[in-house]
Amino acid sequence: MSEDFDFNRIGKRMPYTAPKGFLDDIETNVWETIKDEVMPSKPKRSYRLWYSISGGLVAASVALLLVFNALPERHKTTDFESFEQAFFQLSSADQNYLFTVYQDDLFINE
Repeated sequence: MSEDFDFNRIGKRMPYTAPKGFLDDIETNVWETIKDEVMPSKPKRSYRLWYSISGGLVAASVALLLVFNALPERHKTTDFESFEQAFFQLSSADQNYLFTVYQDDLFINE
């Protein structure tokens, strides 16, 4: 490479061209975008705050119900009582079938 390169010989001409008014259009578009962001034509409603407040109120209500046990108490049954109730609601034929299947079960009668 030669070290005698002279930048002054190149000149000051631009190697690229742009259409007429290109930079002016860019400037106009940028200013319109900035104007829309800074001062929008319609105020946008933010529902995030509304959802946060209502969600907090619902969570607080549920917490209060659980803490003060305001829900009515139900009759608590054991699994065996639930099984007995379901078994006695079956017809006698279904009860007999289940009883015979239970007696013939290989895994229970080992």
